[in-house]
Amino acid sequence: ILDIPAWAADPVNRDRTGLTSFKDCLEGTIHNCNFFLKHRLGATKFLNVLQGGNNTEADIWYDAVKHYPFEGWAMGGNNMRDVDLVLRRLIKLRDDKLLEPGRDVIHYLGTSKLEWAVLLTDIQRAVRKYHNENFMITFDCASPFLATANGQVYIQTETEDRSKWVYRMVPVSYTHLRA
Repeated sequence: ILDIPAWAADPVNRDRTGLTSFKDCLEGTIHNCNFFLKHRLGATKFLNVLQGGNNTEADIWYDAVKHYPFEGWAMGGNNMRDVDLVLRRLIKLRDDKLLEPGRDVIHYLGTSKLEWAVLLTDIQRAVRKYHNENFMITFDCASPFLATANGQVYIQTETEDRSKWVYRMVPVSYTHLRA
């Protein structure tokens, strides 16, 4: 669904969005959930988006939208940054019977770190083994798109043994485009 993330009301974004509070973002998202529910034709699967800039907000958001009967979940805000909350949220989803077959997908927004890929793969395997064999976790990376929007391009990687992987970016020039 079309969510309005909690950061849209942060002081740095208020002038651009016209939103001034967490409540504004949540109410806008609930409005969109109702719109999608009312106008859906049945051919498209929708993910219910969970947001919140901290764990308290994330819990409030979850309680406000968990009843929408969409086909899965998209995790934003602290739901995709805080490992403790990720695990608590999964337990809550399970206990609320919201990971049942038919609700087979959780997508983590903007999650591109290798460590998270390993963690989410392990979680997917456990949920498949003990709860829902069709369960799938997906995630995405916005960095290449943001780099392009800011006139940069990836040119190399460094993968030294026992250190972090590094992706080098440089400003785009005509030379890079000809290569």
